[in-house]
Amino acid sequence: MSKSFGRPQRGDVPNRTAFWMVLVLSGLGMGVAYYLFTLHTAIAGNPRRALCTFTDTISCDAVLASPYAAIAGVPVALIGVAGFAGLFGLAAICLFKPQWGPCKLRAALVFVAAFGLCFELAMTGVEVFIIQAVCPYCLTALGLIAGTFLAALWAWRGGKSPVLRPEADHA
Repeated sequence: MSKSFGRPQRGDVPNRTAFWMVLVLSGLGMGVAYYLFTLHTAIAGNPRRALCTFTDTISCDAVLASPYAAIAGVPVALIGVAGFAGLFGLAAICLFKPQWGPCKLRAALVFVAAFGLCFELAMTGVEVFIIQAVCPYCLTALGLIAGTFLAALWAWRGGKSPVLRPEADHA
């Protein structure tokens, strides 16, 4: 809180809407990533099962049965569940623990979301250019992490918008 007049200044008050957006988007992301994990588990046992194949190029099966669906034996979808859960937890702390003072985790929220977005973009690049098939659920996860990143960035800025100065001030 600001010392002037005992009222909080704009930068001291977290933007609760932005944190709620992170919470909702990351919660949806956890759900999509968990569904991809269950598909990965089913497809790993039987790659010809055709659980999610629309065409040769729009196929979760082709993506999830590829060698790129796991990193060091850990399914990429499980990494997604963990990443979205981390974002969910950080946003929940900022929203529901105001007694801890102003949220100091805004920068961590942006960093984790940015890392997740870069990771998801890289994996989408692998889908398009190497596997030559895209998974609609993976693209949904990409959209959710992109939205989560933007909401986290908004939360980090404290909900402030850039101030436009009138031209008269420059005279």
